[in-house]
Amino acid sequence: MRDELTASDAPPAVRAWATTAPPWLDIKRVAAHDEDAIGARNLDLGERDALALAQVLRADLILIDDRAAVAVARQLGFSVTGTLGVLALAARRGLIDLGDAFERLKTTNFRYPPEVMDQLLQSLRKDQRGAS
Repeated sequence: MRDELTASDAPPAVRAWATTAPPWLDIKRVAAHDEDAIGARNLDLGERDALALAQVLRADLILIDDRAAVAVARQLGFSVTGTLGVLALAARRGLIDLGDAFERLKTTNFRYPPEVMDQLLQSLRKDQRGAS
């Protein structure tokens, strides 16, 4: 997965961050794994590695966006969230401005249906009005 962050097609800011990662970031290597055992033969290497590592760590939750990988993760019994779920949680905790985060995300190679982003923004605004 680190390789994806440092790849030439990754946004420059992401590449810079990944090459000089903060000390709290713990990069783990996954030993060779059997794609058939995790039902992930049709997934990219990053998703296969993430699923294999989640199994080794006995993770409660896995962050993954690829739809096929989400389906495999759920079949393996993992709770799943994606990038948008992490951003929405951060916004609910007052850590980020969700609208700004979405606008910045749109300038990257990240792809997600705009209506999903719109629904998350509406939900957050509704929650904020209810809390006032």
